[in-house]
Amino acid sequence: MGTKGAKHRPEPVEGLEEDSCLSVIPIYRTSIRDSYCVPRATTLRLKKTSLWSVDSNILDYRGFYVFRKTGSHVSGSVMANSLEFSDDVGNILASYEKKTTCGASIAVVMLGAAPTPGHTVATLEHRYWGSQSMVNIYLHEVEGELERVVPGPDIRVKGDIGGYCYQFYMSGVKIAQVNLAPENQMYTLEIGPWVDIAFLTICASAIDMLHTRARVSVLDNLLFCLGSMPCFSCCHHPDSDSDISQ
Repeated sequence: MGTKGAKHRPEPVEGLEEDSCLSVIPIYRTSIRDSYCVPRATTLRLKKTSLWSVDSNILDYRGFYVFRKTGSHVSGSVMANSLEFSDDVGNILASYEKKTTCGASIAVVMLGAAPTPGHTVATLEHRYWGSQSMVNIYLHEVEGELERVVPGPDIRVKGDIGGYCYQFYMSGVKIAQVNLAPENQMYTLEIGPWVDIAFLTICASAIDMLHTRARVSVLDNLLFCLGSMPCFSCCHHPDSDSDISQ
């Protein structure tokens, strides 16, 4: 029997099957890995985004450095418009750039360094609504020189984003989740089997930054106080906010 005040342990992530794995970020050519998808759950520890700095190392459960995120512009503060993500030997894997729209927070994930990025691989749509904020993630398909956005969100993020207790769902399957870590100013990211570890790490970091910015944004808070959701005419294929079957 549990004791009074005992912490609730979240249900483990489900992940995907090998033949339907989610692989988005390509492995750097000098890596010994085949991909960032592994046949087991992976837990990483990330530092919360602060108003003064977004730069930090991302650690595995042993405390070893796995990835690093680095901000640019405005001295790497939360007001930075871009982030870069590198692996443990300094190879830049991808970058994130915040786009300005009519009240919505949009982040674009691109391969390579921010100054000269490659293909766009995903778009994140953040809807600030206090503790009920939501994020939709749209994957981009690239065929040769052609690039298109897959209709409808491929991944939905539900839960208490500001409280660091939320989940990533893909086709109704929980593929990853975020929870507060025992250490001060840290949170954990649990990623399911056959789900791109680098990509989900980038998404979780981008969500943390978008939400932190929204909390101090006059416009986002004004829309929240007025009880009005942002305009999404600039977003890709917005759809209903129906609950995800779990």
